[in-house]
Amino acid sequence: MFASRTARSEVLGPTEAELDIEAVTAVVTALAAATDTRSAVVAALTAVRDAFGYAYGSHWTVDPVDQTLHFSSESGSVSDEFAQVTATATFARGVGLSGRAWSTRDLVFTSNLGEVKDCVRAPVAQRVGVRSGICFPLFADGQVTGTMDFFCMKELTPSPRRLSTLRCVGTLVSQSLARFAAVEADRKTAQDVAAVTSVLQQLTTTTDADAALRIALDTIRSGFGWIYGSFWRVDPSANVLRFERESGDAGPEFRAVTLSATFAPGVGLSGRTWRNKDLFFVPDLGEMTDCVRAPVAQKAGVKSGVCLPIVVGGEIIGTMDFFATWTMVLSPGREAALRNTAYLLGQALDRIASTERLSTAGQELVISIEEVERNVLSATNVASEGRTLADEANRVVAQLGESSQQVGQVAHTIGSIAAQTNLLALNATIEAARAGEAGRGFAVVANEVKELARETAVATTDVNAKINAIQEQVEAVVSSLASIGTVIETINETQAVIGGVLTEQVAVTRAILA
Repeated sequence: MFASRTARSEVLGPTEAELDIEAVTAVVTALAAATDTRSAVVAALTAVRDAFGYAYGSHWTVDPVDQTLHFSSESGSVSDEFAQVTATATFARGVGLSGRAWSTRDLVFTSNLGEVKDCVRAPVAQRVGVRSGICFPLFADGQVTGTMDFFCMKELTPSPRRLSTLRCVGTLVSQSLARFAAVEADRKTAQDVAAVTSVLQQLTTTTDADAALRIALDTIRSGFGWIYGSFWRVDPSANVLRFERESGDAGPEFRAVTLSATFAPGVGLSGRTWRNKDLFFVPDLGEMTDCVRAPVAQKAGVKSGVCLPIVVGGEIIGTMDFFATWTMVLSPGREAALRNTAYLLGQALDRIASTERLSTAGQELVISIEEVERNVLSATNVASEGRTLADEANRVVAQLGESSQQVGQVAHTIGSIAAQTNLLALNATIEAARAGEAGRGFAVVANEVKELARETAVATTDVNAKINAIQEQVEAVVSSLASIGTVIETINETQAVIGGVLTEQVAVTRAILA
């Protein structure tokens, strides 16, 4: 029996089951040789088309922004007109052959594409002779991510086995694309990590705010693959964001409108970021009607944009935006990475501002210490001069004491002379009395001398008393001047210690600031 089946197969050709196995094998082989998503798609389209004899095949992906199917790749050819309408067409869920496969999450077959009235390709298909069409959905994580459709120039009546085989092919393609998507996600994750690491490494060694902004803008733009980036600083007086710097190039028109623009809170991409205090992403900048850059963006081909708030000390000081010339989907991982870079920049600017404040305070401290040091030195000089004057006063007062002692000695001598004179006057009076009338004149003179001697003695006594008082005061002044000299010396020693400490503080503060 087996021999007869084999013979009949050789005569009649391969059976449908054998063709299906060969088709699946060809798809598996083609997918195994693919190196990325695009090559896997083209390989699958070509393998299925060749295996089942279809004239044309195309791949469609779901756009997460407008939630429609957009043309991605093709294999084979029907006509230029059919290729053109295919390339420009989009399908909503449930519309056309692809839209129905998306909506039903299952393979859809039509024996005559012209009968699918809501398909924009149907009229062209009828004119160029396209008849039957088949489409199956592609899945990732349980969600339809795209479709593959194939067309034939004749009407087909595929068997349930053939339809099951095509469903199997859809599963194989889905698995392959999911695998490449995972690889691409890993690559983007690695790229994000590398970009964040690069930003961190460069900002860590930066000590200048302008340099930090420039480094962050350039590194984020190149690290994440954006074509253009710009930084906008908050103008608190006008309560708007003003352009400050840029990186990359999106064309002269886009740059011109960027340089002249300002954004209030909530207006445009930057204004929304400022108001929301969080990352803001727009798939198509041209659709942001309140953004002055939107019209120019459409002309220049600028599509997706993202904006990050830059926070320093708890306050938003500005925003940083980046743009691409293609419509992109911002994954949660990419969002987190971008937020991390903005956080790192904010921390770097905060650190730089704190360092600058510390440096300014340190410089002011150095100036203050130096001023105190100069005052201490001046006080030391004054104290030295005071010690010199005290010593001089002490010497003068000592001389005054010596002079008063000499005066006292003179007064003592005068007192002795007065006493002797008084004694001589007394003797003269006695002798005059003995002489009688002849000694009367002499007695008068003797009395006068005696009175003069008495007055001299009294005066000498007063002088001695005053000299004693002067000497006591001199001794008190000398003692006080000695105490003042000791105090001044102590002050000098203390100021010398203070001066040394201040000099050391200046040196230490300068070393810290260096």
